[in-house]
Amino acid sequence: MEIQWANIRGFLSDVVQLLLGVLCVLESIQAFRRSTGAGRYYWRWLAATFGVWVGAQFLGVYIDATASHFLDPLDNLLFFLSGIPFGMLLFLDPDHENNRLDRLHLLDFGQVCGFWVCVYLYFSKDQNFGLTDTGWGPFGWSTSLVFNGVLALSFVLRAAVTNSGLVRTFFGQMALYLFFSGLADSYFSFAPNQVEPGSRFDLIWSVLLCVPLVIAATWKETEPLSAVPKRGQRIVVNQLFPLLYPFFSLLLIAQIAGKRRALSSYIGSIIFAAVGVRVLIIQSRLIRAQEMLQFEATHDVLTGLSNRRAILECLEKELERQKRNGDSVGVIMADADHFKKINDSYGHAVGDQVLREVARRMLSCLRIYDSVGRYGGEEFLIVVPNCDGRKTFASAERLRESVAQEPVTTNAGSIPVTVSMGLIATTGCADGLDCSILLRMVDEALYSAKAKGRNRVEGAFLWGAEPEPVSDAGRTDDRETRRS
Repeated sequence: MEIQWANIRGFLSDVVQLLLGVLCVLESIQAFRRSTGAGRYYWRWLAATFGVWVGAQFLGVYIDATASHFLDPLDNLLFFLSGIPFGMLLFLDPDHENNRLDRLHLLDFGQVCGFWVCVYLYFSKDQNFGLTDTGWGPFGWSTSLVFNGVLALSFVLRAAVTNSGLVRTFFGQMALYLFFSGLADSYFSFAPNQVEPGSRFDLIWSVLLCVPLVIAATWKETEPLSAVPKRGQRIVVNQLFPLLYPFFSLLLIAQIAGKRRALSSYIGSIIFAAVGVRVLIIQSRLIRAQEMLQFEATHDVLTGLSNRRAILECLEKELERQKRNGDSVGVIMADADHFKKINDSYGHAVGDQVLREVARRMLSCLRIYDSVGRYGGEEFLIVVPNCDGRKTFASAERLRESVAQEPVTTNAGSIPVTVSMGLIATTGCADGLDCSILLRMVDEALYSAKAKGRNRVEGAFLWGAEPEPVSDAGRTDDRETRRS
């Protein structure tokens, strides 16, 4: 009768814990819905953790109801598996806190699973390392004690390196939950304690389950979780945490290798490969980020052409090259005619479409070693190396015709667009010339083109450092007229 009552108490205790686990899953889902960014990432994995735990607990209830104790190893395995999603809480890049899974997370998940396998193999029966007594009185070594201990230590470190009070509290509370859960399992698994299902010890499991339940039920993002961390914090989170599980895995592999050399070699190779692939992916992303930053620093956002600084640097390089070998170089400045009227009549969005199309048409007419950039507003600066006056004029005419040949299609309909151009071509030694002189002269040539009716090319040819005067005809139009 006493044995039957103990079985009933064990069954009821398992049912209560099953209900608490279901509540943990539901509250985790609700916390996920209330969260944004990093919070959604955290609670997604916690919902998965408690989902696996509920499956293991349901199997335990089935075992108690049917006495199918041959399923006990599977039940223990499922309980141990439920800790794997917990380990994924560390792997969120604080520079890019979002609620999407990253392919790096797949590698991180593999590292957590690898560590889990190492712990499981370390405590398998055929290893027989004799580590049954921790030296902490009634506590013995167990899979959960080691696995949860490493996770709790990592969570404490994660809480220590964050500048968000909410994240610090979250990881601190979860670290305590994991630590005491590991101790409870250690006490339960230690044979000398002779803990029976349905005993008062089951109250500890129920109380421990209330901890994440309360955390999920009271979760509220009172501050943004994506606060920009300090540089040292970013280095620790991005580089240190992905190495924690491989480090502890290798420590266990070193112990397992004595009896399972082949298996240890396979696991070690897989862990090393995962770390290597992760490093290569990060390096590839860094290179792409550097290339993107370099592109943004040298190109105009609207048109995709070189920006003012980049095109002026190109002009300076061509002038330096001309000083060395005496080659010719042509400089063209183009200005969209009556562009202010387009903005006033159709709006700036349509004006942007016009500028993009003008830039595209001019770029399509240039040689691969010519350069074009947005000089400012609706003005473009073109540098054509190895072109004397005749070739520079021909290039400018080709650019002008490409823009004027057909109207630009926009959201407001087709809009006819033309450009006026001024050019300067230099040949021979250019020791007396610099960018400022050339820009002033090509600017005057552009004024002349606008004064003579627009949609035309005007310019001058220079030999060496002696500039020929540019006609001042038509200089009566002011700056506002030029920008129109």
